[in-house]
Amino acid sequence: MKIAHVFIRMPVGGAEDLMGDILRTAPAGTEMRIVCLQELGKVGEALRDQFPGQVELLPWVSGKRFRFGAVLKLAKWLREQSVQIMHTHVYNAHVYGVLAARRAGIPAVMHHHKTYATMRWRRKLVLRALSHRTAAHITLSAQTRADLCRAFGIAPERVRVFINPMDEDTFHPAADRAALRQSLGLNATTPLIGTVAALTPPKNHLLNVTMTVKLNQLGFAGRFLAFGEGGERTRIAEAAQQQKLVNFELMGSRRPIAPWLQALDVFTLGSTWEGQPLALLQAMACELPIVASRIEGNEAVLGPEHPALFEVSDATAYAATVCRTLNDATFRSAVLAHQRRRRSELPTLRDYSRNLAEFYQTVLAGSVTENQPR
Repeated sequence: MKIAHVFIRMPVGGAEDLMGDILRTAPAGTEMRIVCLQELGKVGEALRDQFPGQVELLPWVSGKRFRFGAVLKLAKWLREQSVQIMHTHVYNAHVYGVLAARRAGIPAVMHHHKTYATMRWRRKLVLRALSHRTAAHITLSAQTRADLCRAFGIAPERVRVFINPMDEDTFHPAADRAALRQSLGLNATTPLIGTVAALTPPKNHLLNVTMTVKLNQLGFAGRFLAFGEGGERTRIAEAAQQQKLVNFELMGSRRPIAPWLQALDVFTLGSTWEGQPLALLQAMACELPIVASRIEGNEAVLGPEHPALFEVSDATAYAATVCRTLNDATFRSAVLAHQRRRRSELPTLRDYSRNLAEFYQTVLAGSVTENQPR
């Protein structure tokens, strides 16, 4: 069974990281290929080095303008490579992938990593049209599944829920945090708060700046490390400079990210919206106490009763919760205990890959049916 996953590019992001996990754990008999239509991006380059022959750059899309010629070339490539299913992950890839799959005569699967609450109406119209030309859909939660069916008029039995998996092979507590910090050039005793999130508006990094100011006012003597890249880097850096923050640091995209996570004392995610963030799953696997905004995507991972959730616009509560997590051993233990219980309810990466391969078989058989979240 040969599956092609199409992207325009693969920068650092949750969907892109998930693809690396899928390539590593695909069961025997399931061949995964990745195609980037514009550029590989940081993750794509790393995956091409790690999985020779499974990641290809086919640079048929230049700029943002739609290129129908790229659809024709991709359809021809699918036929030549004997691909049996097209799996798409992000908006532009949905457009090219679904149309190319239709022309090649193979089924397409649209994987929806985001909610549709704030989507622009033109994109919604395009996705609605594509969704009815797609064999099956994947969402990250039952709520997103319901939203998708309502927004696009899709029959529920055509949508499967696949909760993002826990990769405990790569992400786990450090055996020796002091030695790890030393290897990364970090002080062994300085408190470290950190987040892993693209530098884009939905990730709400300006709130992190304000929170760090308030945290410093509470006596914080450590560092806030923000891992990620994006279009808002200059704006965020200027905001930190205006506040004269010397302990708020933009760390860029560090690969691999696991050692940097293992070195933290507290992990935060203050996004205004998320699908189902892999960064939270990775932090949980590293047994880091998490402080996160109370939004649907974060609650889908952590559970609505997680002790360290804060309202997304409340920087004061954010800082107070971080401070308490860092300094109150009883509260920190309660947060970690909750996360351990939650981890036991989530799928492992190998379970996820096996279930995904079984799902592909149902797509090929034309027998996709309604299921419960996995």
